Amino acid sequence: MTDPLPLPIGDNTLYALPLAEGGTILIDAGPDIPDFEGAPAAEGATRGGSWEFLVAMLAAGGVATSDVRAVLVTHHHLDHAGLAARWAAGGARILAGAADVPALVGGQAWYDARRSARIDALIEHGVPPERVEQLSSPARRRPPEYRWEPCPLDAIDVVEDGEEFALAGGASLRVLHAPGHTPGNLVAFVEATGDLYSGDTLLPGTVPTPGVHFADAEDGGAGARLPSLPDFVASVARLRALGVRRVLPGHGAPVDGEEAERLFVRFERHHERRPALVRALLEEQPDTAFGLVGRLFPHLPEPRLPQAMTELIGQLDVLVARGEAVAERRDGLLVHRIA
Repeated sequence: MTDPLPLPIGDNTLYALPLAEGGTILIDAGPDIPDFEGAPAAEGATRGGSWEFLVAMLAAGGVATSDVRAVLVTHHHLDHAGLAARWAAGGARILAGAADVPALVGGQAWYDARRSARIDALIEHGVPPERVEQLSSPARRRPPEYRWEPCPLDAIDVVEDGEEFALAGGASLRVLHAPGHTPGNLVAFVEATGDLYSGDTLLPGTVPTPGVHFADAEDGGAGARLPSLPDFVASVARLRALGVRRVLPGHGAPVDGEEAERLFVRFERHHERRPALVRALLEEQPDTAFGLVGRLFPHLPEPRLPQAMTELIGQLDVLVARGEAVAERRDGLLVHRIA
């Protein structure tokens, strides 16, 4: 059975797998970084970009860009989906979860169009407006060297939960819906080897957060906020039941055996302990997510505030979903209390 070809690009890792019918399927498209250290330069240029770097890595592994028949985008974040348009232009089919398709089609403009909704959500959860503006500045939203071009809709195939792709050597790559990190988040599992291509659902060294997501309104803007963490917790519980023997993440090196199991254990323990801590604080007094961040992390560095807010909003969503807490509007803010 053929091992995957790992393709590290900066902080990301892609994987190439040979298909039984010929050609290759990629796990994730990769980031689009025009000026990338180590990339071979085109004629007249001093240095190439992440695309040229990826092409060179594939070639070193015996794979031409024309061999890539499909690219499975685990989720719509620009470091995983940034090169989707480039792959589509070369004839590859882009495979994605239905809920992430609008982001792939819209690219950076789709993300930017939701900036005001993200600001409103943070203010609603108690962050002072002046601090929200600082946290939402363009420099804080993404690295300036990244691009995220729209991917043509007719190049995207929506992948159904459980859809399989036959691999060379007799195994199958089964795509699974795993909403949470994004609404249309996907992972892929090879039952014959126990390999899980986890994207950002499971990562070595950290417990991933779900982010602040919104439904897509009919006019293309942001609709209602989606409670993502309850889905995230349910997705990881489903994946743990698969009998995973190796996790191949979207960032970092693969982990196997007991280390792979520890990723599941760490995620589950974190999401057992953290809502219990939040509940205990609410038993003392009702509060906003921002107020809870200050009580739970009194010495939090300013750069960590966005991540902490995302975490607390998610944990409150979990408590509400369990029926342990309720949200009330008080003076324009969303305040949670014990049910």
